Amino acid sequence: MTPVAADLRLSAQRALLGAIYPEVRMVKVRRDGSLITFTAICHSPFSDDALDALTTATAEIAADFPDWEVDYHIVGSNDPLPKEDILTEGWLFQRAEPSVR
Repeated sequence: MTPVAADLRLSAQRALLGAIYPEVRMVKVRRDGSLITFTAICHSPFSDDALDALTTATAEIAADFPDWEVDYHIVGSNDPLPKEDILTEGWLFQRAEPSVR
């Protein structure tokens, strides 16, 4: 798998300006063919304001790529974040969290 294309990464980063509420733990974006997948994991429960900001960000990404379909997943979870290759999975943001010992 290859890293996320620069134009998609920059579009998502621009769309996320001002959209990262304190409960947002991780955000990533990927493209597979003509499908863009936007995923955000928030501390559960998360606010309506955070949900509105993240769904607005996905709409802005969709506007930048009108020929592609955008699928988004915004979930609440207090589980550990996934262990995966952050470049190929398109991670854009990860909140600093204290490590559990």
